[in-house]
Amino acid sequence: MAQTDAYERIAKAALNQYAVVQGELRFLGHSGNVTFCVEAPEEKFLLRIHQGFSGLQDDIWQRPDIIESELLWLAALRRDTNVIVQEPVQNLEGRWVTQVLADDTQDVFYCSLLRWIDGYVCDTHRTPQQAHQLGSLMAQLHRYSSQWKLPQNFVRPIFDENRLRAALSALYPAVSYGLISPEHYRMLTVATQKIESTMKTLGQAQDVWGLIHADLHESNYLFHNEQIRPIDFARCGFGYYLYDIAESIQYLLPQVRSSFFEGYQTIRRLPERYLQIVEGFFIMAIIYNYSFHLNNPKEHEWISKDVQHIAKRHLHKYLEGESFLLDTFLLDT
Repeated sequence: MAQTDAYERIAKAALNQYAVVQGELRFLGHSGNVTFCVEAPEEKFLLRIHQGFSGLQDDIWQRPDIIESELLWLAALRRDTNVIVQEPVQNLEGRWVTQVLADDTQDVFYCSLLRWIDGYVCDTHRTPQQAHQLGSLMAQLHRYSSQWKLPQNFVRPIFDENRLRAALSALYPAVSYGLISPEHYRMLTVATQKIESTMKTLGQAQDVWGLIHADLHESNYLFHNEQIRPIDFARCGFGYYLYDIAESIQYLLPQVRSSFFEGYQTIRRLPERYLQIVEGFFIMAIIYNYSFHLNNPKEHEWISKDVQHIAKRHLHKYLEGESFLLDTFLLDT
């Protein structure tokens, strides 16, 4: 509770630097960022204190230039497309990122303010129609990304082979913990080499590579009047559009994934052999996920079970050159 009180003081200090009538502050949570809902008389806002769980992610996401770049991307999406996103608000100095000094420790906290958008997180499995909508939404984001002229000094993390290799290395301690067998780690290593080879073949032309959301899972888009609205662009960065797809559809049931691809292709064409490429990136997204959660002991049991499931259902087939993404067998319960 004391920690929440400290964050509330920082949130109030940040709000003083905006032309927003001070409203009621409601603590929402702490994951990638500390978040508050600000209920001002006329409007609601989302206030973010960019402070991740220590050790759970690298500090790169808390750098002010990186945060500012995310906000520039959001502002451009809001201005130039029909996609409804949380619009960032500039502070009284015309800056996107607001700096607050903690009274007691003099630690620097970086904060940002976004306009609230209405909608709800759907907590049931996606229907084919919803998967179709999600595919169409992602294609709209990719279409805009592929033609957007980057502002000067725009900098976001890169989801490339270096990051993949780093994630695989970060996962290695799981073998000594007994969470992952040496054989399964070897399979992940061979899969990583195969994915790297795919990346080299793809290249980084603007039709295959650009700014991606990189985290469009079921809690990061809202439904509102039959419309899907993406939120939480905090992980956005440069990567393959097909990786963005893989990251998103790993949370969809296999039987609706083809609807996602159909929705996507109403807006933007997919390349030949897209299914095999997405399957490699699907494995890549899983490796990122494991390495991200490995520092949290509460996730160890899940990692241990999930690796066995993934090895049996996906990894084995991927390494044999067989397709797995649209398999509609019953998932293990």
